[in-house]
Amino acid sequence: MNSRIIIAVCFSVLYLSASGKSTKVNDIAGFNKEVINLMPGDSIVLANGIWKDAQIVFRGKGEKDRYISLVAETPGEVTLEGSSSLQFSGEWLWVSGLVFINGSTPKKTVVDFKTGSQEYAYYSVLSNCVIDKYNQSAKTAADHWVEIWGKFNRVEHCYFGGKTNEGTTLVIWPNDSNSINNNHLIQHNFFGVRPLLGVNGGETIRIGTSDVCTNVSASVVRSNYFEHCNGEVEIISNKSCDNQYLDNTFFECEGTLTLRHGNRAIVSGNWFIGNNRKHTGGVRIINEGHKIYNNFFYQLRGEGFFSALSIMNGIPNTPANGYAAVKNVIVANNTFFDCSLPWNFCAGANDRNRIVKPESTLLINNLVYCTGEEKLFVNSDKMDGIQMENNLLIGKNGFCTDLGSIRGTVQKAKFRDFEIILAKNEGKQLTYITTDILKNEEKKAIAGAFQQAREAANFEFASEKNCGPSWYKPKE
Repeated sequence: MNSRIIIAVCFSVLYLSASGKSTKVNDIAGFNKEVINLMPGDSIVLANGIWKDAQIVFRGKGEKDRYISLVAETPGEVTLEGSSSLQFSGEWLWVSGLVFINGSTPKKTVVDFKTGSQEYAYYSVLSNCVIDKYNQSAKTAADHWVEIWGKFNRVEHCYFGGKTNEGTTLVIWPNDSNSINNNHLIQHNFFGVRPLLGVNGGETIRIGTSDVCTNVSASVVRSNYFEHCNGEVEIISNKSCDNQYLDNTFFECEGTLTLRHGNRAIVSGNWFIGNNRKHTGGVRIINEGHKIYNNFFYQLRGEGFFSALSIMNGIPNTPANGYAAVKNVIVANNTFFDCSLPWNFCAGANDRNRIVKPESTLLINNLVYCTGEEKLFVNSDKMDGIQMENNLLIGKNGFCTDLGSIRGTVQKAKFRDFEIILAKNEGKQLTYITTDILKNEEKKAIAGAFQQAREAANFEFASEKNCGPSWYKPKE
């Protein structure tokens, strides 16, 4: 049996039969009548079929391990069409199996983790749901598909694809005392095609906004699959503090994971797979205290702000929506293989008064193997605030000897469908992390993200096969 089906079955057993009653409803009137009577462990089941113009408001107060559940009779067989939406608030709520298709939200959000200005969801889950091409008729009509408020919520095993109008696909709001330090978890989702929007507002994920960027969100975006998310240069826009982006796969996405505002983000274990597609990029760094390590950048063709790694210049006394200086950032044990512009330093210098150079920024133990490129990095300003140690850089002209780079040997290997590069250093040994991108324990300091081509038992590669609902395939 498919492992994802086993997971879905386990969820059903655990949450839908937790000593509660199950009530099936056939229309929105029946839902509204029954939902007010639900107790911890109960579930309300939407009958299979088309629910047209259904604006569902789901409130409840479950308990730990006794969720109140809103589920489809058969996952994927309940479609919310026309002018439909879902709002839910309370505690320990579980929503699963719904499909939004053939229409658009009548509100500003398709699925909202709140039902009023201060009525948020907590410890609640959106699981195995779909929003597919659920777009406004006008491209300039902005909406969000998912908004997450409250604390300790999860979005997992969902599919979101085909958004063509303005507005971020999924937004986390760390805006007030009921939503900062929220610890939300976004995991195992399939973020599908997002065509180029042509203006700002085409992000796939955004956490925070510039005006609350010093607030702590502490959200985790983990093990998701992003495919052709090309809405704008920021695939993910980090705009709050202490968020983590772990073990995601970005497949042929024209843009970057952008640390736009906020501090102390961790970017680790991610796979940026460009396959020579134009404008495919990696990570763009602004602000301070970030750690970027154990990432694989492969055949990325973006330059400028779309480069594999771009470290920006800042603005003096910057406004909240400007560019804060890069400070105290560590970029370690990453592998850049066959990328057009691996490193872009002091990016955007002078434009918009970006004259503040990076400070206290360390690049250590990175492997750059781009033998078709004469230039492995560009710098638009002085780099005296960027320190480099134990990096192995190989370009068209052989070993790079600038910036104190080391020598070493490399070996090509196959991992699944990718060609990867393993390095053996000849320089000094500097240890930063103890595991590589495949979760192998490091036995010694090496350059790059790979110690070996075999994954550890606890490694999982995020792909279209294990992200999103197992029962759903998007329409062309």
